[in-house]
Amino acid sequence: MRCDDLDDVIEALAEGEALSAEHHAHVAGCARCQARLAMARAVDRLLASREAPEPPGAFTFRVMERVGREQWRAEQIVDVGFNVAVVAGVALVVAGAVGLAWSMGWLTVERPTLEAMSTAIESWLASTLAKGPTVALAALLLTSALGLWWWVEGETSL
Repeated sequence: MRCDDLDDVIEALAEGEALSAEHHAHVAGCARCQARLAMARAVDRLLASREAPEPPGAFTFRVMERVGREQWRAEQIVDVGFNVAVVAGVALVVAGAVGLAWSMGWLTVERPTLEAMSTAIESWLASTLAKGPTVALAALLLTSALGLWWWVEGETSL
């Protein structure tokens, strides 16, 4: 047996746990390991003689609350990832179904339909652009409200 083999068990020996006769025989014949064992026993006695400090009030509650909050955030990240994967999967299935229907000739679009859709999109864009300042202000207010909410949530979690 070598001194390095006792690294993992020297503390157990110091605490009085029963270990193999080989460990005890090595310590009995090795001055270095005897000194390490004596030091470990002295540390154990010192720690045993000290009074354990009382934790601050509501310590357990705060720790458990923080652990729960961190676990909830981790679960939120997993939930968002899962939801994105589901949406992507559904989009792929729909795109595949549309592509299959198109390739089999079940889905055809006539020129007048395309022109009507184009006209509808153009009129929607024109009305949206005409209301540009209102839309921009609404987007700014929504962004500010979400930013403020995010900031308040971050402040209360401390």
